[in-house]
Amino acid sequence: MNARRISMNLLFTLGLGSAAMPAHGQTLLDAEEAARLAIQASNLTAAAADRLEATGYAIKAADGARLPVISVNAAVARQNGVPEFTAPLQGPGQPPVVLYPNIQDTYNADLTLTQPIYTGGAITANREAARMDESAATWSQSLTALELAYAARIQYWTAVGASAGVAVAEAQLKRARRLYDDASALREAGMAVNADVFAAEARVAAAEVDVIRTRNEAEKMLARLRSLLGMDDLAEITLADASTDRVPDDPPSLTGLQQQALEDRPELKMADARIEALGARARAVDAARLPAVGATGQYVLARPNQRYFPLVDEANQSWRVGLVASWTVFDGSQIKARAAEVEAEQRAQQQDRGELERQILLEVETTRLELESALKAVGSADASATAAGAWEEASSERYAAGLALLSELLDAQASLTAAEAAQVKTRVAAWLADVSLQRVVGR
Repeated sequence: MNARRISMNLLFTLGLGSAAMPAHGQTLLDAEEAARLAIQASNLTAAAADRLEATGYAIKAADGARLPVISVNAAVARQNGVPEFTAPLQGPGQPPVVLYPNIQDTYNADLTLTQPIYTGGAITANREAARMDESAATWSQSLTALELAYAARIQYWTAVGASAGVAVAEAQLKRARRLYDDASALREAGMAVNADVFAAEARVAAAEVDVIRTRNEAEKMLARLRSLLGMDDLAEITLADASTDRVPDDPPSLTGLQQQALEDRPELKMADARIEALGARARAVDAARLPAVGATGQYVLARPNQRYFPLVDEANQSWRVGLVASWTVFDGSQIKARAAEVEAEQRAQQQDRGELERQILLEVETTRLELESALKAVGSADASATAAGAWEEASSERYAAGLALLSELLDAQASLTAAEAAQVKTRVAAWLADVSLQRVVGR
């Protein structure tokens, strides 16, 4: 009978378990659905996607540096008049030749093409750096999703615990009212004194306050959950996994979990991508010490065209093609210093990654220990609740028979309430530890 009573108390504490169906208009929510909705609703998800899109355009820009650049320029101007310059180039008696005419309206249009041929590897290095930036942004997007899923699962189980706390408080209130009725009946039968009734009445009042407090806490937790999931303030939620009959599975081996964390944690992937990007940028900076060669071509239509002599007030065409080479022979070691600066930052990032890996391995170990401890605490809490339930039942029977003082029954009820609350807390703590373990291994 005691075992059955504890089981029933447990079911009421848990809101009748995970098999409960949502009422009309309610949303049935479990931890994984909460994680999915949080990722879908968050502005952080959209921001991560925009940053990833930005790196895609950066790649296009870096790739475009290999291609020719074509530019078109046009100009028209009105300028002041000047005296014409003439010279008698055709001999005595011949009209002079106008060498510099008074041209006040000028027009110019040109088409210029440049094509890099050799840049010392700068273009290739910049393309590699852009792709590493995209990889880092991809893993940053994964990290954002991981953090949002973790936050949603934590908030979900916190809401489960708060909701179960309401059921514990309501069960406490029910027992307190039953005690008040029993005390009143015993007083009428001459088997209890007024002090017993007053004590029972005080217990009812305290239990009512506890119900108000726990209901308010549960509503706050649900409000935070709705906000995180992007749900309407008036949305009704049924917590599908509110059952504490179910606890997480025992964690896998520490070695396996640590290996999984090293393979799956997006922070490590981001660090690797950023280190590679810094290496590519160092090569791009250092490439400026090498000569650069490019091809160039230009087509010009101008009035007047400066390549025609003497100048005439009419439009003429001209063109040119050629090679352009440049080499910075001495710059006060500026390029070398900038390259060394980037390389030093790369080494610093490598050291940071090593520290991050150490912290991750420690997180996995400590979080696994927390889950193991929480699972062990569940068994102890169940045993305590069973004993407290038996004590409360025996004390109730003894008090009803006039064989026990009210203080004994009050102590038994307080012990049972504390044990039921401990059952909820230990199970929720186990689920929170399980969620944390998932996070530290990158799930």
